[in-house]
Amino acid sequence: MCVTRAGKAVSVSNGRARVEFFDGMALDDVDVSVVGAKKGEFVEVFGNLALSVLSTADARARKRAWREVRKAAGVQATGVAGS
Repeated sequence: MCVTRAGKAVSVSNGRARVEFFDGMALDDVDVSVVGAKKGEFVEVFGNLALSVLSTADARARKRAWREVRKAAGVQATGVAGS
């Protein structure tokens, strides 16, 4: 089973992006060249590859779901992307 993460592309250059995820973590070298993501867009990421660009509504729904999972696990949900 693959587990993807959603986050916001905070900078994009030459098909690579820095993505900040909903948990506050960031990844500097995400390949967004296949999906053509731009700065400020939300992306679904597996490893260091963006699989899709998400609508703002879908990203918000995923963030809510992520917070619910963290709450159920008894872990405080923090994060910055898409706040």
